[in-house]
Amino acid sequence: MDENKIEIIFVREYKHFICVFNKKCKDDYILNVSKIIKDKFNTKFIVPNKVQSFLLNYEIRKLLDKAINLKNRKYKRVIYLNSNLSYTTILNTIDFIDGEYPEFTLSYKIIENEKTDELLPEIENLKKLIIQ
Repeated sequence: MDENKIEIIFVREYKHFICVFNKKCKDDYILNVSKIIKDKFNTKFIVPNKVQSFLLNYEIRKLLDKAINLKNRKYKRVIYLNSNLSYTTILNTIDFIDGEYPEFTLSYKIIENEKTDELLPEIENLKKLIIQ
């Protein structure tokens, strides 16, 4: 198994993830972006301004460093949980993560909703997807 391969799964609600995978495995890391926004900004925002984006990326980077760069490479899958998930958010996040972790082979997937019985296609086809 490739130690530098990480799968990042974008999902709006944890229950959608559970519906697809049945349960969280020991090598899954939950990155709850909605909680970060609530805890750090004490407000909800749909489109963050430049300062909020910088601070949010900083917090995400800290948590991803813990998940991805652990000495024993414990986590193989990061569940990117964000209730305000959108096309733009996903593309910006992919750009950010790819830039921060070039030494890793990252694959991205989306779980659209609880009715989805399988993962949607790879992110290369994202422009064809509709996120509801």
